[in-house]
Amino acid sequence: MKTSRLKNIVIAILALVNVFLLALLIGRGVQERAARSRAAEQLIALYAADGVTLPAGCIPAEEPRLAPVEPTRSREAEAAFAEALLGACTEEDVGGGIYRYSGEHGVCLIRASGAVEAALSLPVEEPEDFFESLLAAFGYVPLRADVQEGSGTVTAVRMLPEGMVFNAQLSLRFAKGRLTAVTGSFIPPVETPEGGGGVDGVTALVRCLDYSRGGGEVFTAVSDVRSGYLLQNTASTAQRLIPAWCIQTDVNQYYVNIVTGEVTRGS
Repeated sequence: MKTSRLKNIVIAILALVNVFLLALLIGRGVQERAARSRAAEQLIALYAADGVTLPAGCIPAEEPRLAPVEPTRSREAEAAFAEALLGACTEEDVGGGIYRYSGEHGVCLIRASGAVEAALSLPVEEPEDFFESLLAAFGYVPLRADVQEGSGTVTAVRMLPEGMVFNAQLSLRFAKGRLTAVTGSFIPPVETPEGGGGVDGVTALVRCLDYSRGGGEVFTAVSDVRSGYLLQNTASTAQRLIPAWCIQTDVNQYYVNIVTGEVTRGS
């Protein structure tokens, strides 16, 4: 048999193998989509039986890819945050993992847990421009803003590329054109490794419904389901970010730990 003919036979066999593998892959994808569709229909019916509206678009189609993260405390990042509020400032270790920053505009305390307490008087000509640039510089985005004529409150939340840290928020208070207080949680820059597996979105919704039934809590609609992180710490211990699903209802937010499946209600 000629070499060229043998080569053509080998190429034809490889082509047939590739077609076969592609057909298997397509068939598996069709089966997976059909299974997800059936699970979604059953879940919607389960919620409807309890008088709760669950839009199909709220049911996550993909598995979570998040892993727990333990941010390393960054004194440099904390100092930069304090200086953005106070101007040039001095730093003092007051014990218990607490650092006090004092500047011309006031005082800021930052704990090992990331808890922030700042009392200050910083003139701000354009509050919206100020808080948007300040927050963006440290990885926060505004959630709610109610500032009129230089007075009001802005609430922001920490964002990572992989999702929101749902309970890591900062509150900025303005009064008569001055920033007067900042409270909440400061999370330094972090690297988030990719995870895999854990509680998927369908299971999280089932556990949330079981939790509400067991606790006698009532809600009538789910408006959003997304993956992200929960900040876990105490007043003096280091931070830890736990992968979680956040289920937004018309009454409360519920968090489902992606690693353990534990359900907690947002405050």
